[in-house]
Amino acid sequence: MKLNYKKFTFGKLLAFCLAACVVLIYGCSGSNNTDSKTGITRLDIISTETASFGGTKFGAVGTYDKIFAKAYGVVDPTDRRNALITDINLAPKNANGLVEYSMDVHIFKPTDMAKGNNRIFYDVVNRGNKGHSFFNDVGPNNPSTAADAGNGMLMRLGYTMVFSGWEDESLVAPGGDRALAKLPIAKNKDGSSVVENTITEVIFDAPTGNQIPLSYPAANLDQSQAKMLVHNHSKFGGTSLIDRVEVPKSVWSYVDNKTVQVDRKNAFLAAYDQGAAFEFVYPAKDPVVLGLGFAATRDVVSFLKNDTSNLNPIRNSIKYAISHGSSQSGRYLKGFLYWGFNEDSAGRMVFEGIQPKISGAHAIASNDRFGDSNATGRSYQRELSSKMEFPFTYEVRFDPVSVQTDGIFNRCQLTNTCPKIMHTDSGNEAFLKANNLVTTDGLGRDISLPQNVRVYLVSGTQHGPSATAAVTPTCQQLSNPNPHNEVVRALFVALDDWATKGVEPPPSQYPKIGDGTSVASLPQSNAFPKIPGVNYTGFYIPVAVKDKTSLPNMWMKGKEYVVTVPKTDADGNEVAGVLNPNVKAPLGTYTGWSLRRAPFAENEDCALTGQYIPFPLTKASRISTGDPRISIEERYPTKADYVSAVGKAVDDLVRNRYLLAEDGDKFKATAASKNIYAP
Repeated sequence: MKLNYKKFTFGKLLAFCLAACVVLIYGCSGSNNTDSKTGITRLDIISTETASFGGTKFGAVGTYDKIFAKAYGVVDPTDRRNALITDINLAPKNANGLVEYSMDVHIFKPTDMAKGNNRIFYDVVNRGNKGHSFFNDVGPNNPSTAADAGNGMLMRLGYTMVFSGWEDESLVAPGGDRALAKLPIAKNKDGSSVVENTITEVIFDAPTGNQIPLSYPAANLDQSQAKMLVHNHSKFGGTSLIDRVEVPKSVWSYVDNKTVQVDRKNAFLAAYDQGAAFEFVYPAKDPVVLGLGFAATRDVVSFLKNDTSNLNPIRNSIKYAISHGSSQSGRYLKGFLYWGFNEDSAGRMVFEGIQPKISGAHAIASNDRFGDSNATGRSYQRELSSKMEFPFTYEVRFDPVSVQTDGIFNRCQLTNTCPKIMHTDSGNEAFLKANNLVTTDGLGRDISLPQNVRVYLVSGTQHGPSATAAVTPTCQQLSNPNPHNEVVRALFVALDDWATKGVEPPPSQYPKIGDGTSVASLPQSNAFPKIPGVNYTGFYIPVAVKDKTSLPNMWMKGKEYVVTVPKTDADGNEVAGVLNPNVKAPLGTYTGWSLRRAPFAENEDCALTGQYIPFPLTKASRISTGDPRISIEERYPTKADYVSAVGKAVDDLVRNRYLLAEDGDKFKATAASKNIYAP
């Protein structure tokens, strides 16, 4: 059974050749098209709310207006900037031979633009949802009240906040004031549907539930043309259910062309627990031209920065655009840059600064036929559809594992449109997204970063910190509440200063192999202490060149990359990266990783969740349990000792620009309010 993966290698080769063509002749067919009829052609205002956020005034900037709009655009498929979009040649064309798209555009701008800071804060929406809460502490998709402003950071600094759709509305849950796009469907030249095998994966993680939604419609309901696979663990799980096994066709059936159901009570599945991974391979039809979403982002940001017509509601007021993207959206930003979309149709830079957050070394399948932008790898989940493959580094370099030469900067460096980069990860990405590959050669040696790239690991944090240390449905330990947003927003301010004023940012902070702070995950003595009641398996996501031509022989067919993880101290806390006050003056162990509990694929990774493991309160309890970590009463003989330790950590971070003073004050206030001796 063939899968739609061979084209990726060919596509990258074609992309490299086209990029080289830019340098040699800056042309090829149809290149350098600056036809004013391409890009954004209409921007229809749907609603405007003057003095939004309940009329709140944000310091000297004043009030903010909210604009919801729909943008319409076209691209020339023969322009070299668009020719790398997968299936752009199979997209429907209008009478002028151009490909059309539309998208939601949401803008929060100073009522008096003259009081703003002349910058766009562009947040890449995640499944249509806005991410300004990482900066303002709260951030609903359609804010209106004073409470919706949160701390008001972005407004107080005068940013014009822009959010626009890039994922097709057919692939994201509708409603909720999400910002989505309408992208065309690729069709064969004769008008028939494009059909290829693709894959959908799911873990139910519950005793109930039996339906698997398909991202793309099945071309037919013939069971003989599809197969379902099941497995329960990776090599770290230690069970006999690691290998993929085909599920008999009597156990599953089509509900319709967008849904498959599984008889989970069938005797065949009795050996598999609630954490079993189901993979469904089937002939899908009608792929969305996903890469057009990159062009839509490029075009709308360029339009808002540069268009001086009455179509543009913020005309003549923007000089720079700085972008932030979290998780899926961070992966999107790297794809946006890799495929050359930081150059607009006039050859100008779109974003002067980019902050990909919690993306690790992971790419995004947003320029692939039947691609799945949601797919991100786990130790035994989505191994087949996630895009964990070279290039991992920003620098263009030869990779001895895949035997390719490539890099995220491959295209932008040829057109002088590479932005300033602040790549920021949590501790989780070290284990689930192999973030050491961003800064190494793949064989276990550190590399030098390009001069316009900084990398930071916010140590001891999970992918998305929880509000409190809490019991979760599937994990063995309490979730990790150690925050990383405060560090991320301080770095964003530094990124702005770097990209627009040339002010050098804080130095990169991440574990390195050369200084012994990035190590092999095993043996445990080299990476994590033996804490009573806490399992440590040495888990991490292995990364290797995959054979992407057939199933089930698709996993780990080539040489593995060397994946290392952050070294920890005697407490189990990481020793390198940006150490926030909770790690510098700890009350427990904070990890980016955690393991599943039974009956949910026990001892597999618990995905995006980390752990908080409190220290023993007293010396007596430490000794009685055999906990190797020093107790709280031994660390902090008085409450003042703890408050002082937090204060010192805060002051160091603020002085070195890894923390804003206002956030530092919050850390100090929280420390002063805690009863650290209470269980």
